[in-house]
Amino acid sequence: MDCHPGMRVSGAVCRWFVAASLVLLLLAPGCKQKEEPVSPGEQVAPVAVTVCHGSVTDILPRIALEQGYFAEEDLAVTLKDLDDGKQAFDGMLKGECNFAVSGAPPIVLAEPKNTPFAILATVLSDDDSARIIARRDHGIAKPQDIKGKRIGVKKGIIGHLFLDLFMMRHGLEQNEVEQVFMDSDKLQNALATGEIDGFSMTDKMVNDAAGTLGDKGVVFAEPGLNTIHGILTTRLDTPLNLQAAPRVLQALVRAERYAKSEPAAAKALVARGAGLSAQEMEEVWSRSTMEVTLTNPLFVHLEDQYRWQMDRGGSSAPATMPNYLDLVFPEYLRAIKPDAVSILKR
Repeated sequence: MDCHPGMRVSGAVCRWFVAASLVLLLLAPGCKQKEEPVSPGEQVAPVAVTVCHGSVTDILPRIALEQGYFAEEDLAVTLKDLDDGKQAFDGMLKGECNFAVSGAPPIVLAEPKNTPFAILATVLSDDDSARIIARRDHGIAKPQDIKGKRIGVKKGIIGHLFLDLFMMRHGLEQNEVEQVFMDSDKLQNALATGEIDGFSMTDKMVNDAAGTLGDKGVVFAEPGLNTIHGILTTRLDTPLNLQAAPRVLQALVRAERYAKSEPAAAKALVARGAGLSAQEMEEVWSRSTMEVTLTNPLFVHLEDQYRWQMDRGGSSAPATMPNYLDLVFPEYLRAIKPDAVSILKR
């Protein structure tokens, strides 16, 4: 990739991407590298890697961990479970984890000129993850009943977008619902105490709140209204991340194969690791597509998400939309699973 006037990134960032692209090509599977000789019997210490994720975007990483695929790639992986994808992505940008699996919102809110990052693959898509939990005992029984109510949401994440789309679907204007912005970890307590009448979030947190409320709660879902993509990203300015990236992807591709060939065992494994009941796991599995891919529709999705943030989301996004194709590095995945990569770059 060459830096040229048509690119919508700064010269400094462009140089980061060009340099990183060369590193990726040199390190990608199949490229011969000069390695230090290892004495017979000498053990090579696995590379310690942390993968942050939000909600249930950890299906393939968890399979790769539990099945030993990461270990077989000489990686000592820690999965860091967080309340939402923004925490995961922000943690990656801060260097608290090497890789993140998140939805699109935190990616489009980030400024790649400040901290260069790369999009490596999508590892999951889910068209029915976001939900609204509301208090039936506060007079909410159907979608239109949230009019005039206080609905909690974390600003700029999947739950916020879902709430906005849900309101439009049911003929409610933005000013007809009081959106109460708060951190994800505050939502359940605020609902339990009556500080808010409901909240919009991904299903795991909604299910937990619904279990607490019992008959006093009602859950609203809209399958197909907003698809969540689990997007794997990493920082470009950390050599260890670039060295580990092909091995991480290789392990995730193996996890995908296992999920397809042994679905019952894979579901049981993920449910145990994620603390989900068999019923919850079956629900997540039935609506999700677990594939390691890089396809052009992802970048249309990112552009749509950026426009929503600018028009209705109210969060601080880059003043100019980045060219998201300039942020993707397909070399690794193409070397491992060539038919999974369909993006076209200049």
